[in-house]
Amino acid sequence: MTETIPYEIKFLLPSRALPFFENALEEFAGAVLTTQIEHGKNKGKWELQAIFEQKPDRAIIKERIANASAQAQIKPLFFRIKKMPDINWLKASYQGFPPISVGPYYIYGSHITDPLPKDKICLKIDAATAFGTGEHQTTHGCLKALCDLDVSPERILDVGCGSGILGMAFAKATGKPVDAVDIDPESVHVAAENAKENGLENLITVWQSDGYDKVHRQYDLIFCNILAKPLIRLAPELKVHLAPGGRAILSGFLAHQERWVTKAHTDLGLRVIKRYPVKGWCTIVVQKDSL
Repeated sequence: MTETIPYEIKFLLPSRALPFFENALEEFAGAVLTTQIEHGKNKGKWELQAIFEQKPDRAIIKERIANASAQAQIKPLFFRIKKMPDINWLKASYQGFPPISVGPYYIYGSHITDPLPKDKICLKIDAATAFGTGEHQTTHGCLKALCDLDVSPERILDVGCGSGILGMAFAKATGKPVDAVDIDPESVHVAAENAKENGLENLITVWQSDGYDKVHRQYDLIFCNILAKPLIRLAPELKVHLAPGGRAILSGFLAHQERWVTKAHTDLGLRVIKRYPVKGWCTIVVQKDSL
């Protein structure tokens, strides 16, 4: 059996260079993470971290980085492929995070021992091998959009559910059932376990699906917090699975990618009715007109 050892590459980039490097690396990396630097001499720049399940081919990465640098009109960047520590890096990176409050929601991990606030909707979500513990700007944007809903959807779908946080937030606030899908079987497992941990196993139904491939009905509300490229690719299927008058909360893209994501949906006749910029990231709410 081949040993799986995670490796990483990190870059410091201006915002205009991000899409070129994301495009260059996302085909090979297991994850591409971006964080805006808010303090110090590099304030305003972005750190891009590409994580690989195994050591990547340096020659291929070098060529990709050179092309991305040329497209971004910056000098070719030096890079180092580093082996990551032999730990659950996701868990280690999140276990020190304090609880997070977004609107009526209070999101906490099992390491929090303080009494839970009685005036909040509390969700227990531990770091695991699935995206979505509430700390990311895109999740904040989605939760804000959820809080602002002025309709009462009955049929809800979470596409690319990760930890299941968005579907659970809706189910716990409303008591209504939610369908959730993810392409990653580990995310499906984690979302189901999180639903059980929060007493929502009777409301959350999770299954594996590549986008909408195994989705066979229309929904009044769809969450889709993934990345810009898959959002654009899935836009036609989103329209098909969105009921007349239905809304979709879309996120996972940087502010400079908003126009591309928006165009992919408005070209299909969907209307953007609200947007939520959060620290360099953006969430939008689109609506399908009623018949």
